[in-house]
Amino acid sequence: MAEVYVNSTTPVKIKTFYGGEVVDVPGQVLVDIYDVTKSHLSSNTQTLLSQDIVATKLDTDPGTYAINIPYSISSFTRNLKLYWKYNLGGSHHSQYTYVDVVAPYCNLNEAIEDLNISTDSSDPNYKSYHELMMAEKYARKVVEDFTGQEFYLFQDTIAVYGSDSDILPLPTKIDQIYRIYANDILLIDTTTTPVTNNWGLQPVVSETGFAIRIDRTALLDNSVYIANGMVPPSINDIALSTVFKKDVRYKIVGNFGWNDVPDEIEQATIQLMGHFFAKDRLWADRYLKNISTFDWDFEYSEQAYTGTGCAYADKLLAEYTLSSMLLI
Repeated sequence: MAEVYVNSTTPVKIKTFYGGEVVDVPGQVLVDIYDVTKSHLSSNTQTLLSQDIVATKLDTDPGTYAINIPYSISSFTRNLKLYWKYNLGGSHHSQYTYVDVVAPYCNLNEAIEDLNISTDSSDPNYKSYHELMMAEKYARKVVEDFTGQEFYLFQDTIAVYGSDSDILPLPTKIDQIYRIYANDILLIDTTTTPVTNNWGLQPVVSETGFAIRIDRTALLDNSVYIANGMVPPSINDIALSTVFKKDVRYKIVGNFGWNDVPDEIEQATIQLMGHFFAKDRLWADRYLKNISTFDWDFEYSEQAYTGTGCAYADKLLAEYTLSSMLLI
């Protein structure tokens, strides 16, 4: 799937075919842009963002047309569907292509500096913008596979079971709570005005972001009620014991992920971009354990099959792998 960076004007291209051949379109190629980002708060499947954008014919590449995604549309991460429409051979033709607006895990300027990459096409170390994007995409996917996390914000719904605790651990970092359901019964909805709260409790994101806990600052201790000759409210029996009950299925709708890319993730991404380009140095930093001369017998550490392929990147990413993180 094609990608463009947030707040960029990277062109998105198609080729037009007719009769099994790439051909030029005699008239205009028009493009409609739809937002097809999966929403967990709405049943809408797509929203028209822009219509009848005129694509540019690339003179150096027959049958190839391109548009630049407007800044107003690429201002944040989202999933786009592009509907290309044109006339060929006396009939209407169309194509659908999909584009992800993504936030890179490193600044390309820093990657160019750290990896000693040239922007001069006559330099042997020259890499095109497209090559840099492909390297960053490769590194980003490796980082996500290794850590089990995505280091950007996205809307999602997850389901977890309680364990008779006042804290509900989550398998994914959460940034903002929208809705909480218990066995499909709505407890709280922060997207309404005023907030819908059928629970009587105030959930908050834990300090690490990998759990939900209850804000107890607004709850009065039972002793306060008893000292004033009042019967403590029944909600305190829940709030002061265990909130998230065992075997109860809690469904959480919210904004998940990270607001900012951690420095270690950025540095690991740059290192992996270097490995992407260093295809003639497959043994470099690849957990090489032993080399025998004459017959050139290479022996690799077992970690070569469990890590990213880059020992330094593995060290940088170690504390961000979900298996090793403290989730409370």
